[in-house]
Amino acid sequence: MTVATAVKPLMLGPNISVRLRKVGQEQQPLLVVDDVLADPWAMVDAARAADFYRPPHTNYPGLNANLPEAYYRTVVTALRGPIEAAFGLRADAVLKFFGFFALATTPASAATPVQTVPHLDGPDPNRLAMVHYFCQGDFGGTGFFRHQATGFESVDATRTDAYATALKAELAHERRAFAGADTPGYDLIEAVEPVFNRLIIYRGHVFHAGLLGHGGGAADPATGRLTANGFIEAVDTG
Repeated sequence: MTVATAVKPLMLGPNISVRLRKVGQEQQPLLVVDDVLADPWAMVDAARAADFYRPPHTNYPGLNANLPEAYYRTVVTALRGPIEAAFGLRADAVLKFFGFFALATTPASAATPVQTVPHLDGPDPNRLAMVHYFCQGDFGGTGFFRHQATGFESVDATRTDAYATALKAELAHERRAFAGADTPGYDLIEAVEPVFNRLIIYRGHVFHAGLLGHGGGAADPATGRLTANGFIEAVDTG
């Protein structure tokens, strides 16, 4: 059993900035929030004290650990207004959150085929994904993609079957690197740099991937590609 590390109450940064970008031909919203926390190193310290594990039921290429509860109370709650405006969520919807620390550590040589292509978190456009960068150094950020065979930049329930058929054939080809600008079958249409203390939020049904190149980083939260990853689901109460 893993236990979330307790941290002091988190405060928003005094210079926090929120920008809305639109991605690709579909103009999918991408919320970019810089200087999110006043003391982002408190999260790094929490990660160093956390119990990391290899998640058994996901395709994440590395290790996970529980996030402090204070993170949700501070960040997701404070950004509710911009999230509603960017993604068209109802003001009376309940926002459910699940998140975890993430360390990308898997080398491309050990990756499974599905880990080397852009992915989706599900077909629901109201299920949002987020990545908060707590790393410094020569790491890749997050990329967004267009699938060449179908032209899709996102996959909702009406597109699932068409994409699944195409993906099955594509995964039969050997790949030697994680998703990026040279990934066969996909066009990189947007990339976000992993600026320390930057948070991005996007719809989970868009094609995306960590830009890990030929491999992840160290398993040490102080030096590796540490992020806080999460999912936000809007549930209507009416």
